[in-house]
This record gives sequence, structure tokens and C-alpha cells, in this order.
Amino acid sequence: MKALVTTGKGGPEVLKIEERPAPEPRRGQVRIAVRAAGVNFADILARVGLYPDAPKLPAVVGYEVAGEIESVGEGVDGGLSRGDLVVAGTRFDGYAELAVADARAVVPLPEGWSFEEGAAMPVNYATAYGCLVRYGGLREGSAS
Repeated sequence: MKALVTTGKGGPEVLKIEERPAPEPRRGQVRIAVRAAGVNFADILARVGLYPDAPKLPAVVGYEVAGEIESVGEGVDGGLSRGDLVVAGTRFDGYAELAVADARAVVPLPEGWSFEEGAAMPVNYATAYGCLVRYGGLREGSAS
């Protein structure tokens, strides 16, 4: 499968498309045929060497994806099955044709949403929501 690999620390020039083995879903995971991947602060900071939890380079980053469930690992229940259109947090390895995610980190792609909109939800949207609402105290009628 093809993956976008961060080959070293630096700017976008360190990103290279490479062939990688397809990931296999473990117990409690699903494998997703990725149709869109989000680009967020964790991915960019990992590329420049400033994200402490990033995998050792060279690595495939990509923290959030949207796509179609391609296969389901053992022990997955909760209504997830092959062919479902979903959004998932992958905790890296999302910039690839196939990505695995814990079933607990997978939700249905909201009706009417594009894959691109779905891929922006797990980290980008959740970060903005957390900053504005949970930590910033934004409430209806409080912004002018």
C-alpha cells in the first residue's frame, strides 16, 4: 500500500510517498480504506521534531481519517462492519491507503458530510471545541 512517510525532521520536502506493508487489525480494531486524512498540529509538530509522543522517524503520521471499513478484527462489536463509512482517530499511521483504529475511536461518518469534513473532526474540531467551550468558557450569546 502507498503511504506518505515523514522521512526526517523538516518542512514538507521531507514527505515522501513510499510502499509500506498493509496494517492488520488486531483484536478490537478495524482496518479502514482511507479516503481523507486530517492535517493537524500533532502531524506538523511530529514532522518538525517537536511532538513528544510522535513515532521515531521515518514514520507515517496522520492522527485522523475518514473512509470505509475494509475489515474488522476479532472482538469488535457495537455495530461496526465492513462497508461502513466512518471517521476515526488513529493516533498516527493515518497518511496511508489503509489505516487501523481501535473500534472505540471510530464513529459513523455523519450523514451529508464529505470524507474531508469527517477527517477534520477527531482532532481539529475537537481541539477547537475544547479550547473555545471547555477551557475558554464560550457560551451561546457570550461572543460578539
